[in-house]
Amino acid sequence: MTPHSARAALDAARGVFAASDRYTAPELWHSAQGVLQGVIGRPELTGQALVTEVRQLGLINLADAHALVALAAWADRSTGLAENEAERILVREAWMALEHAIPEAPIAGFASAPAGTPPTSAPHQTWAPGGAAYGHASAQTGAPAAPPPFIGDAGDADRSVKPRRRWLWPAVGAVVLLAALGGAGTWWFTTGQPERELAEAISAYQRGSREVARTAFARLAMEHPDDARPLIYIGRITREDGDLARARTFLTNAVRLAPESAVAARELASIMLADGQPEIARRFYVRALQLDPGDRIAQGFLGCALVRLGRFDEALRWIQRAGPGEWQQCLASMPAPLGMPTPYPMSPPR
Repeated sequence: MTPHSARAALDAARGVFAASDRYTAPELWHSAQGVLQGVIGRPELTGQALVTEVRQLGLINLADAHALVALAAWADRSTGLAENEAERILVREAWMALEHAIPEAPIAGFASAPAGTPPTSAPHQTWAPGGAAYGHASAQTGAPAAPPPFIGDAGDADRSVKPRRRWLWPAVGAVVLLAALGGAGTWWFTTGQPERELAEAISAYQRGSREVARTAFARLAMEHPDDARPLIYIGRITREDGDLARARTFLTNAVRLAPESAVAARELASIMLADGQPEIARRFYVRALQLDPGDRIAQGFLGCALVRLGRFDEALRWIQRAGPGEWQQCLASMPAPLGMPTPYPMSPPR
């Protein structure tokens, strides 16, 4: 298929995806599958094998592949329309993946977005716990602050998080939907198996087996949509990949599910700080410290957010309270005599 005809196929699919409130899951996947088959000239390939081939040819990235397999899996188990926010997000992410698969495809998005479907990559999303909006942050100068670290042990998964609203689950990766969904209505704490699986996923993350961990966390997020802990780790991994918009989606959902989780609030704050929104980051760091006053990471990077806001006296107090850590590098941005020297040795950049 030539680039021109491939774009024509994408344009035809655009009409279907734009009206996803009228087309069923199988119809949406049939349309997407036709585009992918045409792009690589392999009409005999279907389902996951088709997505894998497109991925291996380098036409889409791993996140795109996840989104497309998620669409195919949804079509396998449902013959209906997108009925909830998670399914609408799934449709939008699959559409973005199709756009990426077409060389030089115009980034036009849907011809008309389905009603009630929010953008998944707004650069200044300002949702706050409780539904309040903070408003747009003022533009910041300079490079975004380095994302804060994440303590990757089982304790930091925040076991205080309790199951919340079962209807809210994000559209997450490919293998999440390849796993059998039996028992999805079971509460997280009725069996020890999910806890063991979570611990194994955390262990894989600590070992550096990121894709193994991502797969495990994604499956857990799908099977236990009322638990925020897998989403926190998926958001962390996605942030490390540099995809701040998608990481923000995962972590926003985690905070909604578990507004009492200090770790979820702190991780969402780190996204905002990395995205050049220090005021919103400050508020989420404060929220994290209200929930866990002893969180040194939140203390230190609250100081960094305050540095970026020009509130240097407050920043110095928080950074000193946190003690040694990567956040001390923010002192270099402070005016003398508040900045250097510091009572603690500066940690080398990673």
